[in-house]
Amino acid sequence: MRIFVLGYVLLFWAAHNAQAVKVACIGDSITEGANIANPQNNSYPAQLASLLRKLDDTRDWETQNFGVGGTTLLQKGDKPYIKQPAYQQALAWQPDMVVIMLGTNDSKPQNWIYGTEFVSDYCALIDSFAGLSSHPRIWICKPVPAFKDSFGITNNVIRFEIIPLIDEIARQKHVEVIDLYTPLLGADALFPDGIHPNTAGAGRMVQVIAPILPGVKYMPDFNGDGFINFIDYAMLIRHYDANGSPDNLFDVTPAPNGDGRIDLRDLAGMLQYWLKSPQFVAYWKLDETEGNIASDSIGGVQGLVHGGARWQPAVGHKDGALALDGLDGFFETGFILDPADGPFTVLIWVKGGRPGQVLMSQALGQIWLGIDNVTGGLRTNLLEGRRNATALISYTSITADDQWHFIRLAWDGSRRHLCLDDIEVAVDLYPINNLLSSRTGFYFGAGPVLKASSFWAGYIDDIRIYKRAVLPRF
Repeated sequence: MRIFVLGYVLLFWAAHNAQAVKVACIGDSITEGANIANPQNNSYPAQLASLLRKLDDTRDWETQNFGVGGTTLLQKGDKPYIKQPAYQQALAWQPDMVVIMLGTNDSKPQNWIYGTEFVSDYCALIDSFAGLSSHPRIWICKPVPAFKDSFGITNNVIRFEIIPLIDEIARQKHVEVIDLYTPLLGADALFPDGIHPNTAGAGRMVQVIAPILPGVKYMPDFNGDGFINFIDYAMLIRHYDANGSPDNLFDVTPAPNGDGRIDLRDLAGMLQYWLKSPQFVAYWKLDETEGNIASDSIGGVQGLVHGGARWQPAVGHKDGALALDGLDGFFETGFILDPADGPFTVLIWVKGGRPGQVLMSQALGQIWLGIDNVTGGLRTNLLEGRRNATALISYTSITADDQWHFIRLAWDGSRRHLCLDDIEVAVDLYPINNLLSSRTGFYFGAGPVLKASSFWAGYIDDIRIYKRAVLPRF
């Protein structure tokens, strides 16, 4: 009972405290963006903001680059970070999150003679941020490799002396570590001078850092309906086990691997996304009663209704629906997403349809969803970019009754998934690299060239599109 009560308190807090998330990037010239053209846009802090917004569009992510070239963590080093104006500026900014990457310049001989003070100096830096009224979460980074012993920087000192001390500091101060050393091994081509990353190298660093900051392994949409709400809350509480032996599905924090427990930390992670629908880009409710416009209540990409399509205010799965006559009725939209750009999901309620008819396509492009002529089941003709993959076909018919069915097409970045009424009916057996690009608008209820036999005969309702893979978990 106490868990339920505390949960409701946290729910109330989450609903009233959504705001921008400020991330302070503390570091040396690697953070600053030395040797990167246009560091304002291409340094790792700048690229981090862009990727965070893509990974989690429910919050307004803001990063600030407080990197200063040549600086050391050591207070007796030749250019201590804490003596730079950027340090005071970072404190005054009152960040919500702090990512610290220092230690590379400390490996220089003239600095490492004070190496016995590295732990105490790092702890003091952490304490200065931990004491802020914004109470930021703090990560300390293992530095990237030094591929050449340049500028006095010595990779052996970084690898065998500084990195073990960073692990010790994390244990002492109970902060989290981001390992940038191991993932960047072998990436010397992205560090032209052996020390500083180019734009692509900074991007590789961001690919390591960004998934960790939101704090969850994956979006806590436990039932896969695209929303984080009371259903997900109840499911997490039902599996609450602070003593261990968890169902790993609900062990969502900390990123990237969880901690083997389902406790208040997981509840807090879920509440970051409370009553939100991450990367939700389009939603046509199809509840109109007149006119030829289908309103998008999320992304503002309106649909235009054509031909023998008629509004049916009282017969939808939920409220109204759009009836399509199988002759020339369909509705089209402007461009929303390119299947080659990454994971996505389409959710549609349908009733009716016949073999060979198309539920969704891209104009002059590919068939996203239709009914197979032979099996009567769902099929997608979205192909691999190199056209090596064939159509994905289900053998579960959806045309044998006159009931509403919930259709789901998802691409998780390596496999296509087809689901009927939240049961997966087809999935690629082997990973495929990417999907063929197409940047045109959608046709709902017709094929890509409006072939007469492709028009859908039946009803469609409540269409949602996400730029992430939303898959049923049960």
